[in-house]
Amino acid sequence: MVAPRLSEPTTGEHTPPSGLQRVLQPGDPEPELAARDRRTLELRQFFQLPRKPGEERAYETRVWLYFARGFGISAQSWGNEAFYRDASVYMRLHAPSLSLRELADLEHPTSPASVLRRELPGLLDEQAPSASSLETLAKSLGAELADAVTVATRAFAARLRTLARPDPAGMLVLELNTMCNDVLRALAAVRRVRAKARAYRTVAPSSLIPSLAFAEEYAGAVIDERLAELARVIEALPQLRDGRATATRMRLVLAQCAEEVVRRRVEQGFPTPAGDAPEYFTYRTGILKKELQRALYVDTRASTRDPFFRNSAAMVAAGLAATWATLAQVPLISGGLTTGQSLLFISLAVGAYVLKDRIKEWVRLSLSRRWLRWDHDRHVVGDALAPAGLGSFGGRAQERARWVEADDIPDDVRQLRSRHRTVRGVAPELEHVLEYQRVVRFEAGKAPVPEGFGVQELFRLSLDEILKRLDDPVDEVSYFDQRTGTFATAGMPKVYHLNVIALAAHQGDGRQALLRWRVVVNQDGIVHIDAIVPRRRDSASAPISLAPAPAP
Repeated sequence: MVAPRLSEPTTGEHTPPSGLQRVLQPGDPEPELAARDRRTLELRQFFQLPRKPGEERAYETRVWLYFARGFGISAQSWGNEAFYRDASVYMRLHAPSLSLRELADLEHPTSPASVLRRELPGLLDEQAPSASSLETLAKSLGAELADAVTVATRAFAARLRTLARPDPAGMLVLELNTMCNDVLRALAAVRRVRAKARAYRTVAPSSLIPSLAFAEEYAGAVIDERLAELARVIEALPQLRDGRATATRMRLVLAQCAEEVVRRRVEQGFPTPAGDAPEYFTYRTGILKKELQRALYVDTRASTRDPFFRNSAAMVAAGLAATWATLAQVPLISGGLTTGQSLLFISLAVGAYVLKDRIKEWVRLSLSRRWLRWDHDRHVVGDALAPAGLGSFGGRAQERARWVEADDIPDDVRQLRSRHRTVRGVAPELEHVLEYQRVVRFEAGKAPVPEGFGVQELFRLSLDEILKRLDDPVDEVSYFDQRTGTFATAGMPKVYHLNVIALAAHQGDGRQALLRWRVVVNQDGIVHIDAIVPRRRDSASAPISLAPAPAP
């Protein structure tokens, strides 16, 4: 199965896919749309946390999904319940500003490796650090190292793809060599922390040493995969074949680094893709990834406000429906009617009873929309680092989804959708538009989390319900081949375009980002994602019109 291709942003009429995910800068409110797998979209954002007690930061995201008529998706076929069944949101602590070099520095103030190393001697004290705090630090070390390697290798690949001229001085090779050395030093830092933890094994929590082993195993597997991906990029770029053996020298640097990583993994008994049990390797790696990241997940607890308003709306609706049905039967109860009148009022009573349930549902939905703006309202509890003495935070996350008409969409969004069409000169086809809105607010705890740590939010949308409605991915086309002078029949790809527009805003300083992607899909899944005309706004620009968020 071919992996989905992701493309770089462009301002042209069509964006040729280049296979690279765009790397966002820390603190940038701009979202990133990617394919988590062939059948799942993932919208990623990084939110900076407040740094002072009592400070609040709020972020709003609005996403418009444009479904052309060929998808067969509308409010009737894919309602709110179906949308939330296919959508999920994950939030976890993340420190994207920690580079490989900082993760390798065992004297760095906030690196998980250095903090854990400083905490270990405390195991001999009466007030020893808790098992959960040490385990959290160990798992965060593996997760952050894997993320840092991914950011570094993909950023370097992005530079190579945009290379406009040869590199006669060999600076790229030197930079690659430096990056590989940082990778090895960061991995060595994990080994040094593991060695020190074993020195305290008689007093250390039983879960600490296995957690550090899991961190090194998972980080090593990710490093191996990212180096191999970068090697494929180097091999595929013709601009690196410049007569100076640039591509060959780069591949040798990567090979030496990967060889050292794999040698260490084999020595530790960690499974590798080249081993005898590839199925076990992929299964174990997936389990380790979930285990490491689970320690950093932000807890979201449902608010009790939603059931109150929903139940109140349902009770009022039931009361009105019962009143309607009762009033319709009053003439029958009072008596004194002729036979014809009785038949008429009996018919009316039956009709009223039939309409009772519809009235109940109409009133319930109308009151719910008026009283309850949000479909889900949850409290955010960020205390994963608190046991390690690294601070905490709280907050609130609210979301809603609704099908909207063209008049309900902001002008900037409509204009962006109407530009840069795939087939120019063709009138826009009928589209059904689903709007998803999410507001997240964070408040600093008594002790704020360290500088550089924030929350990474992952909004995932399964496309299974959408893709199964599409036609076969291959369309048989008959044609005359001018090159051979014969008639031929060939299978042509049958694809559909799902347009996605996202508006991300930092409600504190007015920063906004408006972006559009074209998600090319077929019945089998996502083919590639093209970013179209990214557009940024800051507090000095005229803001895009946003509906005011309700007070918490």
